[in-house]
Amino acid sequence: MFRITPRSFLFLAFWAFAAFVVPAKAHEFILKPDSAFPAPGQKTRVQAQAAHVFMVSEEAERPESVRLQLWHNGTARDIALKEDKGLLALVGEFALPSSAPALLVGHRLPQIWCETTTGEHEGSRAMLEAKGLKVGSAGKYEKFAKTLLNPAPGDSLHSKVMGQDLEIILLTNPAGIKPGSVLEAQVLLHGKPLSGAGVGLTHDGFSKEEDAYKFTATTDGQGKVAFRPDRDGLWMVRAVFVEETPGGEADMHNRRATYVFPLR
Repeated sequence: MFRITPRSFLFLAFWAFAAFVVPAKAHEFILKPDSAFPAPGQKTRVQAQAAHVFMVSEEAERPESVRLQLWHNGTARDIALKEDKGLLALVGEFALPSSAPALLVGHRLPQIWCETTTGEHEGSRAMLEAKGLKVGSAGKYEKFAKTLLNPAPGDSLHSKVMGQDLEIILLTNPAGIKPGSVLEAQVLLHGKPLSGAGVGLTHDGFSKEEDAYKFTATTDGQGKVAFRPDRDGLWMVRAVFVEETPGGEADMHNRRATYVFPLR
C-alpha cells in the first residue's frame, strides 16, 4: 500500500491525466453539514457545494440535477434541496431521531458538455450540431458524495458500500482516529477496487487556494490508500476516474467522488 508524507501544493498538475477537465466543470461536489455531530432531534442544515476552495461553495448546482439521501439506522430518506443565493449552494435540512451514526449520500447527475467553436455548451454533440454548432470534443461529468455523521466506536457505517459508480469507503473508523494515526480508504469503480487512482485528502479551512490538498496518494492494486491526518476537524477524501468512451454520446466519462468525515 502506498503511504505518503504531508505536502501542500496546487493539485492541478497532479490531475493532469484527467483530460477535458476545465474549471467550469471541475468543481468538487461536497456535502458539508453545519454540524458533523448533530444531537437527536437537532435540525441540521447541509450544503451541497460546488467548490474549488474546500469547503466553500462557488456556485449552486441546479436542484433537479442533485439527489440527496440520509441513511440512518438502516433506513433511507430523501432530503429536498433548494438554492441559497447567499451561500452559493443548494441546502437541505434533516434531524436525526437518535445519536447513532448516519450517512449523507449524494449524486450530481451526469451532464454532457461540449467544446465548440463558440465556447463551452451543455448538451450532447448531436443536440448542439443540430443547432449549427461545430463540436470539437464532448465530455460527460458525473459526481458522487458522502458525509459521515456521528461516527462511533464499534460501528461499521463508515465502510458501507452504497453502490455509487465511483465510491470512496473508509476502512478505518474515524471514531478511533487521533492526529497522526493511520487512516485507510479504498476507491471502488462499479463496486470493484480501482488501482492507480489519484486521491487527495484535506480539511476544511486548510487553504484558500483552489484545488489544494494537504496530502496526496495513488491507490494500490487493491484500490487502497493510507493517510495520517494531523489534526481534528472536518476532513475530505477525493478521487477521480476518467474513462475514454469513443463512439458514445461523449468522448469521455469523468467521474468524481468525495467523502467528508469528522475527527475529534
